[in-house]
Amino acid sequence: MANKTSWPHLSTSEAIRQRAKSLSQSHRQMISDLVDIRVGRGMTQDEVAIILGVTRQRVSRMEQYDSNPRLETIRRYANAVGARIESRVTIDESHENQHGAKIAG
Repeated sequence: MANKTSWPHLSTSEAIRQRAKSLSQSHRQMISDLVDIRVGRGMTQDEVAIILGVTRQRVSRMEQYDSNPRLETIRRYANAVGARIESRVTIDESHENQHGAKIAG
């Protein structure tokens, strides 16, 4: 995913929708990557559930495409499958340009 997303041709509300869609896709990709790691390590949902102290059904729900687990749950899952999550926050330059706001740093 690129550091900067530019939608200068879009209205403010459309740019916000596009940014939300991009954030959602990134979240789903992170979960998909974690499932790939679990499978690649030969771990079952049952094994992850035991480590997390939850049911297999709960792990299964978390792995579904339309799930929306909390970040803490994702971190715990990552730890259980031996993965690391690297987080980064960047400024959406198009949002700053549309509103004329500058963030002091």
